[in-house]
Amino acid sequence: MNSFVERVAAVSRRNRSLVCVGLDPDPDLMAVKDVLTFNRAIIDATKDIVCAYKPNLPFYEALGQSGLEALAGTVAHIRRVAPDVQVVGDGKRGDIASTNVMYARALFDVWGFDAATVNAWGGGESLEPFMEYGDRGVLVWCRSSNPGAKEFQDVRLQGEPRGVPLYEWMARRASSWNVRGNVGLVVGSTFPDELKVVRSHCPGMTILIPGVGAQGGDLATSVRNGLDDGAPNILISSSRGITYASRSAETFADAARAAAEDLRERINCVLEAEGRPWDPS
Repeated sequence: MNSFVERVAAVSRRNRSLVCVGLDPDPDLMAVKDVLTFNRAIIDATKDIVCAYKPNLPFYEALGQSGLEALAGTVAHIRRVAPDVQVVGDGKRGDIASTNVMYARALFDVWGFDAATVNAWGGGESLEPFMEYGDRGVLVWCRSSNPGAKEFQDVRLQGEPRGVPLYEWMARRASSWNVRGNVGLVVGSTFPDELKVVRSHCPGMTILIPGVGAQGGDLATSVRNGLDDGAPNILISSSRGITYASRSAETFADAARAAAEDLRERINCVLEAEGRPWDPS
């Protein structure tokens, strides 16, 4: 049984890519009206230059039954044309353990995602239903990319040495939960210094890094600060910057590929500068 970490490493090496494309269908922005048609075009245009796709679940749920059908068709299309590319279900699900049993079944058994983002507010015990799926990634929401994240995530815990901030404590706890090797983290590229702290506590763990592109995250610093000692173990996620690179029905797929290629190249330039090329001589 290959783990999520192993599968990400394999497809990243093959495609020389740490790019994760967020699939966030917004009817007001899409170049074509049909979600599945739109997603298929994006996937077909980028499948050989990415390592993961990340459907953002609320965007599909907000469209009702047709959105859920489009999500199912999207996952099926990825499995058909790019079976090695990983699919991350981004829903930040989390509740008490009995409810998480159902969330885990939905995300992993029904939708068949390779990984899912989760909310750990209920503590490590509540996440056990997700973590029991040893071959799936469980990506704990640690440091979000929005400016208001500081309101709670920077709060310092008085009972801990140095009064560590909540996000750092979350990273440390997530590391302790990683007994099956399938727990990872979500840390926004808009907070690259915090990302460095998180990586120091979480060697060997996958970090999903959103916020590159439309949110203005610091790409180069995030790549440097997120790199692991072995395999890179990072997924650099861009959604609007790739999928909405063009609003033209004739050019949106080609524009998405060009944007994904540009992001891959910029990431790989940082890897080269850090002495971490895909093909070391």
